[in-house]
Amino acid sequence: MKDLRRLIVAVVVGSFSLAALLGIVTLLSPGAFGETELQVLLTTVIAGVEATVVLCLLSLTGHRFAPIGVVGGVSSAIATGCALLFTWADFGSDPLFEAVEKTFGVTAILALTAAQLALLISRVLRPEVSEGLRALLGASALAASLVAAMTIGPVLTGSDPGDDYWRVLGIVAILDALGSVVLIALGAFGRARQRAAAGGGGAGSGDAVSLSEAQLLLLERVARERGTTSSEVLDRALRALVDHRVR
Repeated sequence: MKDLRRLIVAVVVGSFSLAALLGIVTLLSPGAFGETELQVLLTTVIAGVEATVVLCLLSLTGHRFAPIGVVGGVSSAIATGCALLFTWADFGSDPLFEAVEKTFGVTAILALTAAQLALLISRVLRPEVSEGLRALLGASALAASLVAAMTIGPVLTGSDPGDDYWRVLGIVAILDALGSVVLIALGAFGRARQRAAAGGGGAGSGDAVSLSEAQLLLLERVARERGTTSSEVLDRALRALVDHRVR
């Protein structure tokens, strides 16, 4: 699974890098900035957004909430295809334009919401997190889902639901953004504190030991599988090693 994840990340980063290179070459080419140059530039932006969304979704690889990543991946692929159609195709008065437009709107909203949830879950949801943080994560996920549902509605109907509707949507969106920022900040603080605790380094404690990101992720995965904490997993492993050496 790790090899597949590395491969996907390499493909995503490579594709975006190539698109960015083409965009730079186009902008540096002599001559007027015409429609083709604009299309190439937009394609680069689309590739960058898709790469960012996919990298967020990949954070759920092997996680019990991986289906969110699958839904987001399918949605982002469809949204990217629609965006590229808008960029390069000339619909004119084709009635198909409205269907593609609605498809893009719905799938883009689903992809961005899935990417947001994937980022929050992967950065926050760990066996040792407090119940309060889990509750905040659940509330933020609910707010994000409500924002997505309330945004998809007008996209599908093509009508204006009114000022009160947009006010409620604005309030929910603000709560969603606030919860996400708080969760990411607390999640980053928790990881930093965990690294500091794992590193030791107090007076008389001997050589400080620091764990790499890969080792921390492995500890978290084992703890998640066993329904315990990373500290408990490490403690049991050390005790087993000491017992083996004593025998």
